[in-house]
Parts: sequence; C-alpha cells; structure tokens
Amino acid sequence: MKLAITIITLLTAIFVLPAMGESAQFWSDQANGYFISGDFEKAAASYDKALDLEPNSTELWNNKGRVLGMMGRFDDAISCFDKSLAINTSNPESSNLKAIALSRGLNRNSESIAIFDQILQTNPSYFDARIGKGMALANEGNLYGSLECFENATLIKPQDPTGWNNKGVVLKQMGRYQDALICFNKALAIDSSYEVALQNRESTLQDLDQTPRSSPSMSTQDML
Repeated sequence: MKLAITIITLLTAIFVLPAMGESAQFWSDQANGYFISGDFEKAAASYDKALDLEPNSTELWNNKGRVLGMMGRFDDAISCFDKSLAINTSNPESSNLKAIALSRGLNRNSESIAIFDQILQTNPSYFDARIGKGMALANEGNLYGSLECFENATLIKPQDPTGWNNKGVVLKQMGRYQDALICFNKALAIDSSYEVALQNRESTLQDLDQTPRSSPSMSTQDML
C-alpha cells in the first residue's frame, strides 16, 4: 500500500532544568526534521531523547511508532502505540495507528478490524479509521464491506481524494470500470497531482479498451 503509515507532559517534578537546547521540544523538533528528510534511524534516536525527558507524552510515543513503522519494525511500533494507550486508553489516534500497523505491517487484519470497529463505535465520523478498516477488509477479500467503508469515508470528507481513490480501486476490482473511473476523476478534481489516482485512472482506461477478462487480484497497493 502506498502509503504511508501519515506522524507529553512529564508527571514528576523537575528540579534540574535540562541544558539549553536540550528540552523535549528540541529533540522532538529534531526528530520531526529527520523524519521529513527520511532519516528514520536518527528520528527514532531523537524521539528516544525526547521521551527520556517527557515519558508520558502520547504524541511522542505515537511519533516514534510512526518512525519505526516506516523502518518496517512493526512489532516495535505497536509497542510504542501500546505505551501511548497505557497513558491514555481513550486516545483514538493511538488505537488507529496500532490497527494500521497490525493490518498493513503484519497482515493481522482481523485484529485491526476489531480495533477500527471500537474506534468507530465511539466516533462514526473518524475518517482515518474508515479508510483503515476499508483497506483491512480489502486485504481479507471482503470487497462489499470495503466499498461500504470507502463510501462512508467520502461522505465524511468529500474533499479528501483518498476515499474516492480507494473506492475506485474496489469498484475496478468488481469490474465496474465506469464507476471506478468516475471515482478516480473525482479524486483528481480535488488533487490533480495525486499520483496513485492518475495511475489508477490510466489503468482503468486501458481496461475499458480491452476485451472483458477476469478481474485482477485485489491489491491495496493501489490505495492510499
């Protein structure tokens, strides 16, 4: 899947202030810069230094988990999200990130779907959980359930191209090429430089020009 897996207050009293330039915010900013530049090893090390100073920051644990996920260290990433959830059990972002890592990283789709459902039970309009659940269902071959998730996502955020693109991918897999093309065009009307939608539209146009054949296997690599 192209995508990507998209990136704390100290509870004990501090009697000795950290050296100038070595606050948790300093290390967090360093880590964010490394993350953006693609230097994930240095980003993870900087988040560790920030967490030494603010170990109860759900934001820092989530960001470190994101970095580890980008490095393919999904078990370690999930451990970070669990630590974040230990601090705040009702943090939907931490739960959502954990579910994404379970599904996209470890192919543990049933577990991830259960987490997405918990999030959506509390907040049915949580866009990222709709997208994540749709992709996990697609990985399991449940096209109709996946399509329903992406349709709901487009209702929640009609100006976000992700839902339209992913809905188009499912429709294409179902052989509904014209409907898929409409979705890819809607995604591109929102963001004309959306590369994955451009590729999917081109592929769909080629399918429309060819003799009907069996549909290709479903791949969430065409989603984002």
